[in-house]
Amino acid sequence: MRKLFLILFLSIFCLGFSQKKKKGKAKVVAEKETVIIYTETEAETSNEPRIIAGFLKQNPGHARTDFFKKRLITIIMADNSPEAKPTIKPISKDKIENIVNNSELNKGKNLGTNVKTTSTPERNVTYASVGGASKKAEPSDKAKKTASMLTHLFNNDPSDKEAYINIKNRSNCRLIVKISGKKYYNLDVPAKGQNFVLIEKGDYVLTTMVCDAKYSSLKKITKDIEIQLDVAD
Repeated sequence: MRKLFLILFLSIFCLGFSQKKKKGKAKVVAEKETVIIYTETEAETSNEPRIIAGFLKQNPGHARTDFFKKRLITIIMADNSPEAKPTIKPISKDKIENIVNNSELNKGKNLGTNVKTTSTPERNVTYASVGGASKKAEPSDKAKKTASMLTHLFNNDPSDKEAYINIKNRSNCRLIVKISGKKYYNLDVPAKGQNFVLIEKGDYVLTTMVCDAKYSSLKKITKDIEIQLDVAD
């Protein structure tokens, strides 16, 4: 009887210890931060305007500059097609070519924005009216984001107060990344995907849940960076 009691006691003790050990082993986030450098291969194979425009900025005298400019225009045109956005007519090809080729853009002056300065006249990206109506259609949020990103990438002014964070999500879970600092941003990043946001340079705290693992990190953002997140093995 005593032996049976002892065996039962040891079994319960071992089971409790095992469960406690499992609870104590919390998942952790694997993080990798890098300064973004665009390669020719990425610019040639990617369908993201951000990557092609970034490569053009980092390699201004490249032998295939004209090829990549044409590719960038083609992708932006496709992204603004009526099929993709049935409520908004596309920007004309001439306007997109002006954005990519205009020398003012390459000097870092604002294009496609509504910000007035004393030295640069206001220039707006104009969208055609929908269904023959006189009221102009508003650009989509994605179109605005792309225009802001291209303006930033082609801006060579060292006093530029903006930088962008690209989040690469290597996990199988969708992320909602909260970026808290001078301003507050929420970035939705799909599983096995990526997304970026343009922010004011400064100190920020990034927080999210990567599946069941909590992530929190203090970042001093002074340049464009990419952060890769996953659950550690």
